Order: sequence, then structure tokens, then C-alpha cells
Amino acid sequence: MFQYRQVLVRLRQGDSDRDIKRSRLMGRPKAAELRELAAERGWLDAAAPLPEDAEIAAALGVRKRACSTISSLEPHRAMVQRWFEQGVAGVAIHAALRREHGYAGSYSAVRRMLSAIRAALPPEATVPLYFAPGE
Repeated sequence: MFQYRQVLVRLRQGDSDRDIKRSRLMGRPKAAELRELAAERGWLDAAAPLPEDAEIAAALGVRKRACSTISSLEPHRAMVQRWFEQGVAGVAIHAALRREHGYAGSYSAVRRMLSAIRAALPPEATVPLYFAPGE
């Protein structure tokens, strides 16, 4: 949100989309979209206070993910997660999906999904033990 607020400040000062691009805050197409949105909402008026982060987020909405970023393995996520929790290796998961479910995707997709599942898990807690030698 900080980035959007900074761009709004620069838009209020009269900076062009190219100036904003040069400052590396945002690309020209995205800055033009924000300028249009800000003009509709009245955010470009220098006398008015800047909108709150929640208001900016609500106006921007949630961006849709591109179809190419959605994994071909997504329909099988629950099954892959269950196998992962049981300790099944990624190669075996890929083989079972191909054999039993007709999955035609790559092993790399399975690896990426397993790494995402691992990243969502809480880290294992460790406790350092301190004691004198020979205790």
C-alpha cells in the first residue's frame, strides 16, 4: 500500500506517468490505471487528505491470477497434501497420479506444490541445550 500512497502523492504534485516510472515506483500502464481511478474517486485533490490504506485496497480490488499461474495439479491438491502428510516421496506421488488419475503434468509441478505445502507448515521448534561438560 505504501507504494500506491507514494504514487498518489506524486500524482497530486503533477508528476507524469513517465516520472513515476523513472522513480521505479510503478510502471506506466499501472500508474495510468491508478491515475484514472484516483480521478474518479477525487483522490487527486491536493486539499483533501489521502485515502486510508483500506479504502485504496477496496478500490483496487483483488487481482485475478493468470490462467498460466494456476497449477495443473490444483484439482489433486487435497490428495497430494494427504500423501505428503503420510510421508510419501514426490516421485512416488507423481507416479501414482500418472498411473491412477491420468495426470499428464510434469514432476516439477509436483515439486512446486510440495514446496508450497512445506512452506505453509509452521517451522519445527528447537530448544538449545546448555550444560557444562561431563554433566
